Amino acid sequence: MEIALSADNMKFIENQVAAGIYKSFDDAVNAFVSKFVISEERINALNADIQKGLDDYDAGRYSDADEFFQELIAEYEQV
Repeated sequence: MEIALSADNMKFIENQVAAGIYKSFDDAVNAFVSKFVISEERINALNADIQKGLDDYDAGRYSDADEFFQELIAEYEQV
């Protein structure tokens, strides 16, 4: 497989390898791709959580923040 990188990206990877952070160009590229995949998975999970919150809100499954804090304060004052 052949990869065409910008000059800046190539220099960055070369510097990472030269500094001993990665053993080879291939190791560096594999690490960066893995980090991208993990980031994508986190973004997808976050988007799913946001959608769940929006769905709950649309369905009326939410509570008023002022009411919640008043209940919390009341519980705290009883302790």
